[in-house]
Amino acid sequence: MTKSEPSKVTGNLKSAQGAVKETLGAAVGAKQMESEGKATRAEGNTEVEAAKAKGYAEGAGDSLAGGVKKNIAKVTGNDAKEAEGKARQTKGDAKKAANK
Repeated sequence: MTKSEPSKVTGNLKSAQGAVKETLGAAVGAKQMESEGKATRAEGNTEVEAAKAKGYAEGAGDSLAGGVKKNIAKVTGNDAKEAEGKARQTKGDAKKAANK
């Protein structure tokens, strides 16, 4: 079985579950529960960061490809392709900003 792609939603869920377990373990003096919660929270945080890095890289790729397409179209005078390139570049920039 293959591991699924990193997800901000799944990562945040794991992090929250871990935080609850960690807090509950600390409150009742259950060191193992507290330790397991801390590990789950860290795993969730790592998944969130991995998802953000993946999203940022995808955005950077779209931004670069869109910029190249836009500039080539500008030089060749193809207004439709220039608009497509600008749209892809804008989409990539937005995806990068959302994943900082």
